[in-house]
Amino acid sequence: MLARLWAPVAGLGRRGRFLLAVSPVGVAFLLVEWLLSTGKASFPGPLSIIGVIVCSLLGGVFPVLLLVASRRKGEFVPGVVYRFLGQPVLLVGVYLLFLAGIFLHGLVIWQEPVKRAIALLVGVLILGLTMVVIRRGAFARRVVVELREDLRAGGRSAFAIAAGGQPAPAEVRLGYPEGEQHYQAASGEVAAPAALRYAVCQLPVGPAKELKVWVHKVTPEGESEALPALVDARCGDKTTRLDLKLSGGQALLPITGEVCRLEITLRRET
Repeated sequence: MLARLWAPVAGLGRRGRFLLAVSPVGVAFLLVEWLLSTGKASFPGPLSIIGVIVCSLLGGVFPVLLLVASRRKGEFVPGVVYRFLGQPVLLVGVYLLFLAGIFLHGLVIWQEPVKRAIALLVGVLILGLTMVVIRRGAFARRVVVELREDLRAGGRSAFAIAAGGQPAPAEVRLGYPEGEQHYQAASGEVAAPAALRYAVCQLPVGPAKELKVWVHKVTPEGESEALPALVDARCGDKTTRLDLKLSGGQALLPITGEVCRLEITLRRET
């Protein structure tokens, strides 16, 4: 999600990003100068503005956006999931409650024109940011297929499949020199990761719009490093072939809700 939010900022260029970064300081300076020149300067005044806006953003708006994005694109399935927190009615209610609080201060509670203008401007910017995030696909559901070789002491090498942040059971075949192992599960242990030659997954049909493939190893120091592998993804009539060595062990593909067959071929060094 953060990468999607950064994309339009990156297009501003070095000078544009600098001006955007210092703009809050400039706005604060101009606001203080105006308060001093009009004799309305006070210590608690700016704090009340900052408190209302910051608390609304950090307490309600941003947590809702991040929760929705993480639930739909989650790469890991936590051991404990509070499903009621992901209910659309609850999320929309919290978002609108804090957003309405900002507009309420700008339209009714605050009487000073500057405070009203700031509150209304922030409210409009929040709505604009939300629309941009939605249009850029930050909330699109994603299927994540992970193949992990864990080299830590007591580490567990495994495969895992998640769709929309939830376990997604699928038909999985792991190929070794001596034969194949078959699974019908959302996750499973890779007993001999050094001997693994390929993994084939028949992904279930669902509402996901993206497919992420992640093939990596965890070093004894706990660092994640890409494993050299080739990926063949066949979704419907479209076939995509990728070399994960060129993309850091990860690949993101668009899917259209059709049956997908994913084959990961490991390129072991001899």
